[in-house]
Amino acid sequence: MKPTYHSAADFGFDRHRISRAALDVVRGLQDAGYNGYLVGGCVRDLLLGMQPKDFDVTTDATPEEVRGIFRRARIIGRRFRLVHVRFGREVIEVATYRANPAAARETWLPWKKGRRRDAPRTTEEGRLLDDNVYGSMEDDALRRDFTVNALYYDPLKERIVDFLGGVGDIGARRLSLIGKPAERFAEDPVRMLRVLRFKAKLDLEPDRGLMKSVVRHRSLLAGVPSARLFDEVLKLFHHSHGVASWQELRTAGFAGILFPQTVAALDAPGGDTWETLVLKALENTDRRTSRNKPVIPAFLYAVLLWRPFRIELEGMTEGRVGQNERIWRAGDRVFAEQCRQVSVPRRVSSQAIEIWQMQGNLELRRPRSIEPMLENRRFRAAYDFLVLRAAIGEVPEEVVAWWTRIQDQGPRDRQRLIQQLPATAPGAGRKGRRRRPRRRSVARRVSGQGAG
Repeated sequence: MKPTYHSAADFGFDRHRISRAALDVVRGLQDAGYNGYLVGGCVRDLLLGMQPKDFDVTTDATPEEVRGIFRRARIIGRRFRLVHVRFGREVIEVATYRANPAAARETWLPWKKGRRRDAPRTTEEGRLLDDNVYGSMEDDALRRDFTVNALYYDPLKERIVDFLGGVGDIGARRLSLIGKPAERFAEDPVRMLRVLRFKAKLDLEPDRGLMKSVVRHRSLLAGVPSARLFDEVLKLFHHSHGVASWQELRTAGFAGILFPQTVAALDAPGGDTWETLVLKALENTDRRTSRNKPVIPAFLYAVLLWRPFRIELEGMTEGRVGQNERIWRAGDRVFAEQCRQVSVPRRVSSQAIEIWQMQGNLELRRPRSIEPMLENRRFRAAYDFLVLRAAIGEVPEEVVAWWTRIQDQGPRDRQRLIQQLPATAPGAGRKGRRRRPRRRSVARRVSGQGAG
């Protein structure tokens, strides 16, 4: 299979958009006598006129050989061995050319004498357990997921290498899978999520039959380790295309696989209101990420699991457990169920439950709790969540307006606002309830009376 070569100048490539560290890695590999190319998403994004978020490099050097070239380099991964080369705070990922695992046998590598290409381990369904099958540049192109990601760019020679027509697909805004969908999705079911993500993010239309195949094979996603799906969820929702990603997940039936509790609640009577909450939250997240403002996973999960949490909390019996304890128990149950599909780190689930816990205090506006609330490190996330709830009518607008105003006041004006809270406001102006004196037991009363 002969590649097509394109001049980068024909597509208006701007060298200033390319990381200096990535250029240094490519130059270092070529100076050492190896191939060195930028590959994948960064080349695709440059062709689409977008600024790449990261730069990946591919080479015919093995991980051990790459590590020997660069002083600050280390090998990572088991399923897919890579080299991380560090330049200051920036890390460039370097991968050796891979071969298509489905075609791998106990054969000798033509480009590295004396080294075997071992067949990879797979599950019974065909999912890859490791992917360290080295090959040629052509092999590497064939094993990639989409034609638009199988593009190689030599920034020193200003040349793009295209084996599979990826440049043409980008021009046509088309997303084409490499190979047979059934085989490629069985190797790695996460590729189905990538189809939906690229459709939402890049406005690339899947070619004929690809979306039908995605829907037909969606059950394969259940075999993916839940820990791996956590990162894939963040890619869907934390890169300025969250609303579009959610709509694609809902249409293709993947939202119910990733978030079964959420979809069950949204599809129940009255669920449209709660889906509005989800969409408004994703709109806000899209705006923040497009402006390079920080977002946290805990806020995303607090929104997605809010309705299931409320259902769980309302179904709990009062007993002798306090409200805070009930909130944590309900939250833990909801996240335990969520982790069966998408594993959520404990630090993230704890932060989400804290956001839920603070909602009651924000609504009540108890005078003694207001200053501690404003100083709480989760206040901003909890306040933003309150604003969303007000937008769907779950919280009075005047409560949100009051919290919005008090944030901009100095200490004296804050105290004035607290003192001006109307007596009819929930929790406003209440004094602590006087405790009843503890009744002594009969035995203690008797012993006390007879002591004199």
